[in-house]
Amino acid sequence: MNHIAIFTLLALMLVSELAAVVIDCYTVGVELYPCLAYVVKHSKEPKPSAACCGDIKALKGMAKTRHDRVRVCKCIKKTLRKIRHLDRGRARGLPDACGVPINPPPARDMDCSRS
Repeated sequence: MNHIAIFTLLALMLVSELAAVVIDCYTVGVELYPCLAYVVKHSKEPKPSAACCGDIKALKGMAKTRHDRVRVCKCIKKTLRKIRHLDRGRARGLPDACGVPINPPPARDMDCSRS
C-alpha cells in the first residue's frame, strides 16, 4: 500500500512540473500587444490601457525564477527591436505607468543579466 502512495505522490509531482508555465517569445509578444498603441512615437494614448497593464502584471507573474526573468527579458528585448517608431521613453516607463516595477526597465538595449 505504501508503494502505491509513493508512486501517486511522485506522479503528481511530475505532472505539476510538466504543467509549469513555459515562457516563449511568442507568448511574451502576445502579452505585450495591447501596449503597442502606447509605446509608439506620436501616440495619442495618455496612459497604457488596462489590458496592457494587466498583461504586464501577468508577464511579471509568469517569471517566477531568475531563469524565467532572463527569458522574459530577452523576449521583451527581441520584441522591442521589431517595433518601428518605438518611443523609448514610453517603453522604459511602461512598468511604472502600470504600477508594476520591473528591473531592468524595458528597452532595446537592456541588460537581461540584471533580471
